Amino acid sequence: MKKFFSTLTVALLSAIFASGIFAQAVLDNDVLKKVTDAVFEIVVDKTEDTKIEYEDELPMDRLPFSIRNDKYVPLGTGFLLKDGTFYSASHVFNLYGETLYNKFYIRDSNGKTYEIKDITSLSTRRDFISFTVPSYKISEGQGLDIEKAYELNTNVFSVGNALGEGIIIRNGILTSTTEEDKEGAWKWIRFSAAASPGNSGGPLINTEGNVIGIITMKSQNENLNYALPIEEIESGKNGVGIVYSDYYYRLPNLINKKQYAEFSQEVQLPMDYTELHNLLTQAQKDNIKATVEKMRATYAPTGSKSFDKVKGSAEFFYNSYSTGMPYTIYLSESGEWSYGSGNTKTYQLEDDGVVEYCSLMGYTVCEIEKPESISLEELVTNPKLYIEYILEAAPLYRTVANENINIVSLGDPARSETYVDYFGRTWFVNYFDIDFADSRLLSFALPMPTGIYVFYALDSRSDIESSHYLDMQFVADFAYTCYRGKLKNWKEYLALPESAIGKRPEFLSQIKLETRETETYVSIGDFDFTLPVSAFAPDEETIFTVLNSFKKKGAKVEIENRGFYLVSNPKKEGFKSIYIKKTVKPLKNATQKTQQNWEQLLNRVTPFDGNPYNHEQYTYLDTIHIPEGKTKDNTNYLYALCLELINPNRFEEMSAFAEEVIAGISENTKK
Repeated sequence: MKKFFSTLTVALLSAIFASGIFAQAVLDNDVLKKVTDAVFEIVVDKTEDTKIEYEDELPMDRLPFSIRNDKYVPLGTGFLLKDGTFYSASHVFNLYGETLYNKFYIRDSNGKTYEIKDITSLSTRRDFISFTVPSYKISEGQGLDIEKAYELNTNVFSVGNALGEGIIIRNGILTSTTEEDKEGAWKWIRFSAAASPGNSGGPLINTEGNVIGIITMKSQNENLNYALPIEEIESGKNGVGIVYSDYYYRLPNLINKKQYAEFSQEVQLPMDYTELHNLLTQAQKDNIKATVEKMRATYAPTGSKSFDKVKGSAEFFYNSYSTGMPYTIYLSESGEWSYGSGNTKTYQLEDDGVVEYCSLMGYTVCEIEKPESISLEELVTNPKLYIEYILEAAPLYRTVANENINIVSLGDPARSETYVDYFGRTWFVNYFDIDFADSRLLSFALPMPTGIYVFYALDSRSDIESSHYLDMQFVADFAYTCYRGKLKNWKEYLALPESAIGKRPEFLSQIKLETRETETYVSIGDFDFTLPVSAFAPDEETIFTVLNSFKKKGAKVEIENRGFYLVSNPKKEGFKSIYIKKTVKPLKNATQKTQQNWEQLLNRVTPFDGNPYNHEQYTYLDTIHIPEGKTKDNTNYLYALCLELINPNRFEEMSAFAEEVIAGISENTKK
């Protein structure tokens, strides 16, 4: 039965210590002394942060004296047998997984600690472990005897470090036995004596003080606790430790798909704890990685069941969207691929900066529009800064003495790396330590024209290092991005060095935007566009948005630029908006709705009939342009145009404007 001293919301790693032993009256004094001399707390070094900054001073002086002054954190209980061997429950020890707790100690009733060194026997299925403590001097006759015979409806006592408050003895009844779930290889002892978090690994004893079991877990819904019969410590092969767990693994954006996996390892014992921990940690990481790779082979963009190969795939190659915050492509519960984003909230930063954020698929997702007072390069190359902006908008806190103290900075990342996703986009990956909770914040960040897109996970070091970094790589592959910003933003973005943005994938390197003396020039890959400044005169506040979609190239799926928006400064007189999208003929397996949409465009069905019309205080015109040399009967693509002028009834002006826009489209034969 594990005691967790940290929460995923970064609450305070609290541990309550108290000395003293409270014996049940039914144990006579000789038995009580024998037991208390042979049972120990299992503790680890307390950790503290040096990088984290708080909004207010932490009220540590309000914590109980024992917590403030204890250098250790209690995790469970251990005990000594007469043969000189120490035992506990295996789950008390962090046998695998990244952690700050790399040294374990026993602590006696006098508060003295002794380091645990070699692991001598081990079974994670049965949940027991034995170990040596070379620095601890065993007194003559010290240790508990074992009792393999036991009867139901007899008195038993749980002994252990309940709630981290020191060794406590509580009585109850041995109620029943029950087979273990997987194979029925042994029977658990069930008993009614109280067992709290921290009792794990302690002995279950009879009235003579003899050990009949090792306390392992607690029933979730009733006062019925479990112990491993003590004879089970003799199971297995001599000198071999057995590590086993089975689990279901689910990637965040595969809503209803999970992979069953088993982690099984045999290790030669005895072995130094640190060496054993490192060996098992790497083995577990390799096991999870293999499980994820198996799922990737099925569901990644090249997988056999990815969005390009299943029902609804045609729509991914037909549609393109102008998104605010990037969408995430996900596999829904019904088995169909779709796009998704969360319900965003907005937080205003200083100097017109903005943080939009939401929760999505277990992550916090944010898009930061940079403040005017800093450069884009300064923002995207400074993870400490953009995480601080996020903490302003969506605070994390530490709980001390029932008071939540906001964290304002996590400091510089402990480690930084990059991830190039399936589509060639470079994500900047940063790990931030939260030592007081043995946790980490892992962020993936993608530079954008207006700032940076970030999603992050906050969890234990173990889960961040073994699974979240793999999950987040997978999710990054499915980010559907829409690149937008004012012309001044685009100038900064397109000028970013490779060190700040990574190597640009082809679809990004194709984007060109130039405001020449007599014309505006746009190139997005498949086609170029020019327009005289007399028809459209952009300035620094003009908004430019590139529309992305997907295309098949052999067996691969690629991102391509399908179109763009140009929207003039709404604060200036003569507001205009230009939307041009290359629309490709839908695949044969497209839905009827998609096929009808294509036919309506081809046949210029209203509103795409080229006739100006009024809506509210604007004049609009929607039309299509079939490329030169093609007809509606043989073309595989066309251009859909949507134009907008401020003020109604500007029909003649709009028709002339439409002619100039169409004339400005040219096929890019250099591509």
